[in-house]
Amino acid sequence: MKIGLITIHNANNYGAVLQTFALVKILSVYGKVEVINYNNRHISRDFDLIRFYPSIHGLLGTGKDIFRIVPRYKAINKFLKFINNYLNTTVVYTKTELEQGKLEDYDIYISGSDQIWNPACVSRENIFDSTYFCSFAPFNKKKISYASSLGSHQFSLSEKKQLQTYLKDFRHISVREKDAQLFLTDLLSLIVEHVLDPTLLLTKKEWLDYLDITPSHDKEKYILLYSVPKSKLLSETVDYISKKLKIKVISINQSLTTGAKVSKQVRDAGPLEYIKYFSEASFIITDSFHGTCFGLNFGIPFISVSAGKNINRVQSLLSLVGLENLILRSSEELEKIDCEVDFTSAHLKLAEVRKKSINYLSDSIKD
Repeated sequence: MKIGLITIHNANNYGAVLQTFALVKILSVYGKVEVINYNNRHISRDFDLIRFYPSIHGLLGTGKDIFRIVPRYKAINKFLKFINNYLNTTVVYTKTELEQGKLEDYDIYISGSDQIWNPACVSRENIFDSTYFCSFAPFNKKKISYASSLGSHQFSLSEKKQLQTYLKDFRHISVREKDAQLFLTDLLSLIVEHVLDPTLLLTKKEWLDYLDITPSHDKEKYILLYSVPKSKLLSETVDYISKKLKIKVISINQSLTTGAKVSKQVRDAGPLEYIKYFSEASFIITDSFHGTCFGLNFGIPFISVSAGKNINRVQSLLSLVGLENLILRSSEELEKIDCEVDFTSAHLKLAEVRKKSINYLSDSIKD
C-alpha cells in the first residue's frame, strides 16, 4: 500500500517537523509512506536565512534575522538535515503542479496533523489552502484526516461553507481538539473523531530509540523553558520556579531574547537537540502546545502557561488525562504550582487514548 501524507513539515518549527516524523513512523506499519513535499512559501519561507516583508513589522523581522544570522544558519541546517534524514519526502511540488496531477498516484491520501485547516497558519492572506484538504487527489481515492487542527480560528459563514465543500469527499475525519470535533460534527452532520497529536503516539522510549538519543544520566539538573509568545506571566513563572527549585534555567528559543531570566539560551537547537533537552529536564515551563505534549509524554513535571485564546489546544489535551491543574492562567495561581507531578494516572489514560487513536487510524486505512 502506498500512502501520501500532506501536512506542515517544511517549517523551522519543532512541533511541525516532529509531529510529521511521528505520523510517518505510525503509518509505515501499513505500507510505504511519503510526505508530499508541497512548497507553501508562506511556511517554507521560515528556511530563508534572512526574510523580508514590505512592512514595518517585516523590516523589524529582517533586522532580527540579521542580528542572529549565525545561530539561525545553524538551526536551519539542522532542520533541513532532519527532514532529509528522517522524513521520507517526495520531490518538491508547487500548488499548481499538484493540481495538474504531476504527483504520483497513491492508494490513500492523508491530511496530517498540525494547524493545516487554520487559515491564519497556512496563508498570509488568512485564507484556506485547499492543498491541505487533498484537493489534488483523484476523486476515486480514499481521503482520511488524522488529528488535523483548526487552531483557535473563528470561522465566518463563507468559511464554514468552504469547509463543507473541502471535507465532503473524506472517508474518515479526525481532529486534534475537542472543540474542533464538536464544531465539525455539527457543521458536517457526521461522526468526527477526537484523536491524539502524532507526537503522543510514540512513547518516550520510542522517541529516544528511533532518533538514537542516549540520555545523559550525570547531567546537571535544569529547568527547561520553551516559549512562543513570551508573556509577562511566563517571565513571572520562570522567576518563581527557578527560585523554588534553585536550579538553572535553559531556554530553547531561536529569537534574540527569551523574554525571561535564564542561565542559558540555546538559539541553534535542531529537532534532535529539542528532544534531548526535553527528555533530560527536571522541570518544564512552556506556553506551547507541543511543549506540553512532550512534558506530558516524557513524564517530566511541567507547567503550561496560558497563551490566551490558543489555550484550547492545551486544555483539550490535558483534560483527556486529568491534568487540567497544570495550566497556569494568572500570577495569582503561582503559589499553587506543584513541582512534583504524579503521572501514574495520566499515563494510564494517555496509553488508553493512544491505543484508541492508533486503532482509529488503522480502521480508517483498512476500511
